[in-house]
Amino acid sequence: MTPLPPPPARDPASDYQPIPVGHLFSHAPGDFEIYLRHGDKHTLFAPSGEALTPDRRGLLEDHGVRVVYIHREERDRYRRYMRRHLAGALLGPEMPAAEKAAVFYHNCCDIVRDLIRDKLPQGVSDMHGRLFVAYARDSVAFLCTEAGLSRMGSLMAHDYEVYSHGVHVFVYTVFLLKSLGLPSPAIVQAGVGALLHDSGKEAVDASILKKPGRLAPEEFLAIREHPARGVRLCRALSLSRLAEECILMHHEKLDGTGYPRGLAGADIPLHARVVSLADVYDALTSRRVYADAVRPFEALRIMRHEMAGSFDLELYKRFVMLLSGAALL
Repeated sequence: MTPLPPPPARDPASDYQPIPVGHLFSHAPGDFEIYLRHGDKHTLFAPSGEALTPDRRGLLEDHGVRVVYIHREERDRYRRYMRRHLAGALLGPEMPAAEKAAVFYHNCCDIVRDLIRDKLPQGVSDMHGRLFVAYARDSVAFLCTEAGLSRMGSLMAHDYEVYSHGVHVFVYTVFLLKSLGLPSPAIVQAGVGALLHDSGKEAVDASILKKPGRLAPEEFLAIREHPARGVRLCRALSLSRLAEECILMHHEKLDGTGYPRGLAGADIPLHARVVSLADVYDALTSRRVYADAVRPFEALRIMRHEMAGSFDLELYKRFVMLLSGAALL
């Protein structure tokens, strides 16, 4: 497989954000303006609502232009554009596999950077930010096969929030496992498992996933089956046992009241205990159809007192220290 390219460099002082040309799909116009950079100036290349047709893309390629720019004020519009069209690009036949891998990787990196900026403590330095991106590159590389990209595209098409939640859980998982001193190959495989931990929700009806009220017993049963379904859906990916355990066991609880197996204590592998912790924390601090996001302190209080017995207490304490900015990495 062709190595994944580094994300385009960002100039913090600039009002413009670089976007690889391959991330603007010829069949899908965006509701943002596209600029070219000439020295320190940016000139309009395509107005809002105008797609980069193959002819226009060819013009850019002929001039060696691989990166275009959008105004930072329109970044949210670009995010919505990717939410609408990325799944179709990964599942469709138009893009070569290498371009699909690159756009998938860069999208993951964008989500990683947003989470680092918005939800992690200021003590997470630029060096640590680069560390997370490096683990994202290595973990995503395992999914940049035809089967892996198809699996991620199918999950995005079913529910983009499930996919982006997986990227968030990946960051928290790497954050905690790195602080524990685990070897990099194990962290990468746990990262793969974290990215895919909710992949079984693709087999759950979208009306259940987006239901704002209390689930009926049969609906909750469908939810409970998603870890095992996730492992089955990912069989074509030839995942490591470590990654599969993250998918299968992320709803097991330390006191044995979790599912699907009701495992307890040390029978739940360390990496699965970490993904479980990361999964719940991100769910609580993110807006869901059935609940608003809560602040980090409140999420940690809920996990400690209202969900007592669910988590490894030592891992929980270390996670709290990391979120408070303790220099444990």
